[in-house]
Amino acid sequence: MKSSKEDLELVRLYLDSQASTDDIQLLEQKMQKDNQLRKDFLAYARLDAALPYSITPTKKEKKEASLISNWPIWTSIAAILIFLFALNFKSVKSVSEGPLKKAIAHFEQLDNCRWMNPGHEVVKGNSLFVNDRIELSSGTAHIHFNTGAIIMLTGPSIVELNSPNSAFLTLGRASVTADTKESQGFSIKTPSSTFVDLGTAFAACVGPDGLSRLNVTQGKVNLIVEQDHEHRLIQAGEAIFVEPGTRKYLTKIESGDESKSFIFPTIHPPSDHDYADASRGLASVSVGKGKILKQPNWEVNPMSLLDGKGQTEPDSPKESVFLERQDGTYGNLLIDLGKEIGIDKINSYSWHQHQKFKDHKNRAKQVFTLYGLKDKDLPDLNLPANKTGWDRIARVNSDRFFDVHEDIDRPAQQACSIFASKGQIGHYRYLLIEVHGPTFFGEIDVFGNP
Repeated sequence: MKSSKEDLELVRLYLDSQASTDDIQLLEQKMQKDNQLRKDFLAYARLDAALPYSITPTKKEKKEASLISNWPIWTSIAAILIFLFALNFKSVKSVSEGPLKKAIAHFEQLDNCRWMNPGHEVVKGNSLFVNDRIELSSGTAHIHFNTGAIIMLTGPSIVELNSPNSAFLTLGRASVTADTKESQGFSIKTPSSTFVDLGTAFAACVGPDGLSRLNVTQGKVNLIVEQDHEHRLIQAGEAIFVEPGTRKYLTKIESGDESKSFIFPTIHPPSDHDYADASRGLASVSVGKGKILKQPNWEVNPMSLLDGKGQTEPDSPKESVFLERQDGTYGNLLIDLGKEIGIDKINSYSWHQHQKFKDHKNRAKQVFTLYGLKDKDLPDLNLPANKTGWDRIARVNSDRFFDVHEDIDRPAQQACSIFASKGQIGHYRYLLIEVHGPTFFGEIDVFGNP
């Protein structure tokens, strides 16, 4: 990359979601005037998406992009990518047809498509070959494989055709239908995992830093994070996130039955048998930064998050740990496990249904970043965790997970389960939940052992 170190640092801050408003404005102004910086920005974004953690893992592990925990950042990145495409970035070409090449797919339906290179002409029926790479700025493009598999690509997206029955999704969203005999086993590879079709329909999403999401709408999909990891069968109606990194973390979010029993499809209800349960006297929870909602006649003890149960009714602020927004942030919750333990799984639960306005549910969503710290001196909790030595474990945004556009779309009762694709999450004494939205937390369970 040929841009100055100062300009590349602005790019890094932007893609890591650490840029201030002034930084973003400055970067956009510079890119409007500097063609080389525009090229370097896209190159950086591609590298970030296609090769996360594969070159220098210890350095990369410190990156704290918040695609899921901060959905507007992803929207902003998508918008700026479209902006860059419109500025005549050099198109990632589709490999031209040669005399010995055999087409494996073709473009079918094209809806309002804009390509990286505005001069790149794509029409219905154009053939596609192995190693062809498609970069879509906006709109939707339907790719029909000869096997019968269909990919609907939504811009901005980058996908490469690897074989007659597989593709690599570098960035964006691809919806797959593979319901023919020949298309069984169709796979979408991402920077962090592989999704293998078992006669189904599913959607795969990849963020600029390689964070992948699988959502199964029909049938089943085999999730392969690494070949030596346990393969997971994801069924219709289920979805899962895969964090990039040397240690792959999975996040599952589900809606409950909206009863005080907190029943979910596969996530267990709040438990009093986890390591952190208050009855065992081993762990504690406190507000590291921020302020819990309270009233003159009642006050919530954050230790209620470890009592083994959620709320008893859908709109119960007295039973909910809710951090109020102050100075643009919500603060964080600190869990002290008493000593460093091996953590297997972390579950969080929320419930909110406004009693007067049934379509609100605005405090049921869970939007946070989870960090871990080994048994050492705690850093200043008023500072961002990504700058004070914490290990990021997972980013959670249940609104993004459930594709919420209106309050009425949001499940009133939610559970989030975070675990590793192989072995334990890691050994930590402290867990920090950096809260990014209004949530009525009812319970947090930490499963593990010394």
